[in-house]
Amino acid sequence: MARNKEYMREEVLDAATQIFWVKGFKGTAVSDLVAVTGLNKHSMYQEFGNKEGLFRECLDNYVLKINREETNVLSQQPLGLNNIEEFFRRRLDHATSSKSPGCLLINSAIEKELLDEEAFKQVEHYLTLLEESFYQCLLAEQKAGGIPPEKDCRALAFYLLNVTAGMMVMSKTAPDKEKLTTMTTVALAILKN
Repeated sequence: MARNKEYMREEVLDAATQIFWVKGFKGTAVSDLVAVTGLNKHSMYQEFGNKEGLFRECLDNYVLKINREETNVLSQQPLGLNNIEEFFRRRLDHATSSKSPGCLLINSAIEKELLDEEAFKQVEHYLTLLEESFYQCLLAEQKAGGIPPEKDCRALAFYLLNVTAGMMVMSKTAPDKEKLTTMTTVALAILKN
């Protein structure tokens, strides 16, 4: 029975993650969550505490299942610019796919004032991990001679995090593959010069 409950919980998290991803935290009503998960309000509150509790679990679910597909490439050995280029290729594919809702983490960061402190700390934590992954790749590339020694890899990692955020925001408003490709090309060129 516990196994069945765990399976159902996973389905609930997947459905709730999708609705939060598309509508955002504020735009998602409890009635939306009830409709997509099949839970009644009482069951939802009993299992997750409240909408905020469900949202926090959805953030973890998103990172574990969806975001990881794109970010795992940043930890594949050997580290370097190839990892970053592949990350942006995958992110570009995602950003320009039809009906892309952007990135749940970036979307949530934009809704900062609407999130409880714990949820926003989760968002910050995951974005910090992404920035650190960029930093490790940049540092490895710099040690290998591919990035000039005077370049500040910490600053470049923060820059790449912001390029990622910009790309995902633009994918929601104007998913023009040519423009987003140019954005990525320019961002990567700055690393080498």
